[in-house]
Amino acid sequence: MNQYTNDAGQMLCQICKEEMPFKKRNGEYYFEAIEELSKDYFSKEHEAQFLALCPLCAAMYKEFVKLDENAMRALKNALMNSEDPEVSLDLGELKTSVRFVESHWQDIKTILQESGPISQ
Repeated sequence: MNQYTNDAGQMLCQICKEEMPFKKRNGEYYFEAIEELSKDYFSKEHEAQFLALCPLCAAMYKEFVKLDENAMRALKNALMNSEDPEVSLDLGELKTSVRFVESHWQDIKTILQESGPISQ
């Protein structure tokens, strides 16, 4: 997840785009690696399935995306069909987006295409 570190060496949340709130005792940033979609959407586990989020965005993502099958399906469709590595996202009343670096963007699109449609 070091791909979300800017030129100043700050690790940024993929949703709020702010610097992670603190560094651990070992000097590395604390972040939450949250699986983008439920395991139903992936045939096997891969690092690209995870988002690097600050604790607040992680909590909102879990509540408003991971617990809502329609939100997950909409996000999968957006990820697969968007030409832009930044995809709109609703977290309750917050209208925001999730941003990907190009390599992560291409990896997640490939994984989702290979996984195929989920069973209903």
